[in-house]
Amino acid sequence: MSKLRVYSFPMIYQKFHPCKILEPFIECYFVWQSGDQPVIDLVVESPPNGFCSIVFNAGDLYFLQNKKYDKLEVPVAFVSGQSIYSYKLFLNGNISIAGIVFKPAGLATIYDLPIHEYTEERIDLKNLFPHSLVDKYSSTLATEQEPKQKAQVLEDFVMKQFEAAKPEPDYIDHAANLIVEKNGLLHVNELMETVYMSRRNFERRFLKKVGLSPKYYARIRRISYLTNMIAGKKKVDWAKIFSECEYYDQSHFIKDFLEFTGRTPQQYLEENKELVHLVDKPKEQPLD
Repeated sequence: MSKLRVYSFPMIYQKFHPCKILEPFIECYFVWQSGDQPVIDLVVESPPNGFCSIVFNAGDLYFLQNKKYDKLEVPVAFVSGQSIYSYKLFLNGNISIAGIVFKPAGLATIYDLPIHEYTEERIDLKNLFPHSLVDKYSSTLATEQEPKQKAQVLEDFVMKQFEAAKPEPDYIDHAANLIVEKNGLLHVNELMETVYMSRRNFERRFLKKVGLSPKYYARIRRISYLTNMIAGKKKVDWAKIFSECEYYDQSHFIKDFLEFTGRTPQQYLEENKELVHLVDKPKEQPLD
């Protein structure tokens, strides 16, 4: 297994807020660039976070490893479905990646895509959108040098569809966004209090738009919240963590952690290769 290289040159990773009208659907835009020097045998790990995305790569090709693929060459522009488990990216050369991170039901609401079919997948954008449209935005993003300008190009990409479709968030959007807001620390019954449909119908529609069942999605958001709490740390008070994340006991906590990351909490802390180890933990910036 390749070891994480610690680079002394700038590694840029920035996040940007969407405009007000897109906030119900977009979590953020991100720009990741390696700087002037190429990376060599860089391995970056990501736990599941509960968000789908549209990503454009203007740098060198890279590879993905997850439970479904041992070594998948990631398309130049793609839709990323829900990730259930941790995955790894293997990079060499120039990194120039920009993407749109959607709220849990946002991608389905704006683009009317079958998100439940994309779980653990990276779908080539040209299989879903006109080639000319994908080429246009890929070329523009490759030309722009400033992260903020790249984020504005991404927002323009979404806004074109938003203005054409004029989508409105529905019960599923609100319920899924509430799970994110509560970091997965709620019961499905709490969601049903504000949803005017049968539980069976709600769960069916949630699966179609988010890609996972409400209960399973809440579990992933809790793990995502937990891994974010420990990101970049070398020492953690595990008893405090699993208490704050409302696990019944330590064994329940370890079982969930093993299921979604493939390792015990301590192993994860010692071995994880998240991007936070290469860059400062990014703060979201406004586009305006």
